[in-house]
Amino acid sequence: MLTGAPLVSLVMYASNVAESADFYTRRLGLPRLPAEPNEARIGAGGIDLWLRPAGQHGVRLFGRRDDSSDVVFLVEDIEATRIALEGRGIQFERRRSYEIGSVTDFYDPSGHRLMLYQPSPTSLGWPSGPKVREVWRSHGRGGADVIGPSAGPALGTPAETGLAGDPLVYLFMFENNQTAALDFYRDQLGLELLERVHCCNQDCDEEIEGIGKYDGGDVLLATHHMHEKSMVFDDLGRPYSPREFTPAHGQGIAPVFLVDDVAATVRQLTARGVAFPDGPREEAAGTLARFEDPFGHPFFLLERTSAIAPEQSNRREGASTVR
Repeated sequence: MLTGAPLVSLVMYASNVAESADFYTRRLGLPRLPAEPNEARIGAGGIDLWLRPAGQHGVRLFGRRDDSSDVVFLVEDIEATRIALEGRGIQFERRRSYEIGSVTDFYDPSGHRLMLYQPSPTSLGWPSGPKVREVWRSHGRGGADVIGPSAGPALGTPAETGLAGDPLVYLFMFENNQTAALDFYRDQLGLELLERVHCCNQDCDEEIEGIGKYDGGDVLLATHHMHEKSMVFDDLGRPYSPREFTPAHGQGIAPVFLVDDVAATVRQLTARGVAFPDGPREEAAGTLARFEDPFGHPFFLLERTSAIAPEQSNRREGASTVR
């Protein structure tokens, strides 16, 4: 069971690790952390982005737009941040304002879909709102007027700092069967379900709670169903969300759950029907075990090695205290 197990990394397979690392550090202004050779780690609040070479891990990437998932950063002024990032060379694709607040998206060099999110007062009153506020209080740098108290004052203007101080808050993983998603994430994995809500498409049937939000520690892990009936459009009339799900496209990002004992957790989850075809394996970061959800999204369990750098261990242990 993964109840209470925090997400500590997102493995983001890259077509070129050096190019992607430059994008996240120079374009987005995020800090680079210690990493294994031929890899890179990027700080993103209470979680890190673990850039690994796709070719060396048998992962096929599908061009510059992979809409199988969304990696979402929490900001308090989306328009100011967007303008600042455009000045740093970021090209935004779509933006939309509706009940949840405002969002705008862009892509990294490997095609992973990234997003800025400024929450609305309405959304902060939902069951997921306290977790969003907690992420900001633990890792956000800025004011208290939009989201609530932050971890500290802003590090500078968005033009100066990019997304430094704007923590990763959501990982959305798209799926095409909301019942199967609930059965897997809540019942098989044992993740704490914070909220189920209707999706962003008002043409979907009212009873379809197409979004499930789960507690991932310092980030919310969310599933989002496809829009089968009609297309959603952004504020400028452009197509906004994917309508078809292709499992092969979901291999590019793999969330990493930190556990105390990989072997024991594998046994528990195997008994619940979760498959681990390769079993646990030893790597420099620790013992890893890979599994997939019913839609082809990969995940890892991680049991850390005692040789991990102290500064990394301290930062991540702090991240795992948020529930």
